[in-house]
Amino acid sequence: MAQLDLSVDPRAEFERKLVDPYVAVGMVESGDLVWMPSAHQPPVLLAALAAREKELSDVRVRSVVIPDMGWFRDDVREHFDLQVNYALAPDNREALANRLIDFFPFAMIREHKAADTRPEEAPGIDDLMILTTRPDENGWCCVGNSVWDAVSSAPRAKRVLVELSDAMPRTCGDSWLHVSQIDAFVEGDRPRLGIPDSDPASFPEVDRRIAENVKSVVKDGDTLQIGLGKHTAALPLLGAFDDANDLGFFSELTVPGSVGLARKGIVTSRRAEVEPGHFVASFIGNSLEDLDWIERNPFFQLRSFEYTNDPLRIARHEQMLTLNGALMVDLSGQVGVYAMGPSVYSGLGGQLAFQMGAFLSKRGRACTVLPSTAKSGTVSTIVPRFEAGQIVSIPRELADTVITDQGVARLLGKSVRERAEELVGVAHPDHRDWLRDEAKRLYG
Repeated sequence: MAQLDLSVDPRAEFERKLVDPYVAVGMVESGDLVWMPSAHQPPVLLAALAAREKELSDVRVRSVVIPDMGWFRDDVREHFDLQVNYALAPDNREALANRLIDFFPFAMIREHKAADTRPEEAPGIDDLMILTTRPDENGWCCVGNSVWDAVSSAPRAKRVLVELSDAMPRTCGDSWLHVSQIDAFVEGDRPRLGIPDSDPASFPEVDRRIAENVKSVVKDGDTLQIGLGKHTAALPLLGAFDDANDLGFFSELTVPGSVGLARKGIVTSRRAEVEPGHFVASFIGNSLEDLDWIERNPFFQLRSFEYTNDPLRIARHEQMLTLNGALMVDLSGQVGVYAMGPSVYSGLGGQLAFQMGAFLSKRGRACTVLPSTAKSGTVSTIVPRFEAGQIVSIPRELADTVITDQGVARLLGKSVRERAEELVGVAHPDHRDWLRDEAKRLYG
């Protein structure tokens, strides 16, 4: 990456670096690692890179989500080694199952440590590809409401390639790069992305019950972290936090209704130990109304996930309350977050970081939130024990609180037998007898 140089003429520097997309991706060399840190992908740069397929070999393309640019094929692997961090998109899951792309375990805890401290073991970023706004009159470009590690990765990259989007919101915090730090700009037309908040009346009864049970553990002055997921995403819209006062917000991201908690005066962050008076995350805003509200609003501070997902920083909040989803929990307290057996379904994201941070927080509580059943009630999400090969995301040594539509299981400070009893109590009634029998068989 070019060094920060505030002495340059911003307009001249920008015009010099504004190039055709194929010129920009022409900087990518065989053997490079291309890193795209945001789910907001630069489509013009991606298309130009994919078009260079036959010219390149052994280029690692790593991202949160890998769009299919016609490269989910067996014969592409000698050219592009595609590595995904979240298998959220159905085509990504299919490509993973077919071994056409690779999975990159992404705990979002000091993610660049290996490259920073052991470059001989883990080569660093060669080409950072991101979206930004057009530079302002002083030459500063904003990465918008989706920071992740775009800004903190830039000094680590050999080249920074930017696709412009006039629609991106200009946000406050660590969300800006200077034209002197960027190697090439290309024109783009990606629109401002937002999804309207769902009507609370549209949520199923299971989510309403989960929200009511979550409400029972929320205390005035808690600092919230809410993870991505179908059931956790419903919590703000279903009023899980509406009875609390002076909540803080320190999270990896926002789910629908999170920004609305600030607009209602429920989230004030007055009592937050880290960045009091600020709403802090790496990704802020879900609806277009959210984006309008946060634009140039200093209450909302965008930070790199290297900052937000540091367990030691999270633990500085005395009442850290984390709420994250899962696919299954076993009777000893192990949590499976993103895989069914060895098959990847989504991604871990910052869940382990926030579980650890809340666990270390003086009066913190780390909650795992999930419905008591899956597959139309035929399968219990509380299971006796994990099958061989199941990927364990949260070890039982960090088990804390499990919340389902059936109640709240408090596991912290309890033995395996006591945990089993708690978890059977929050399982669906249709599966409790079976789980009790298995608990007796396994634990006596």
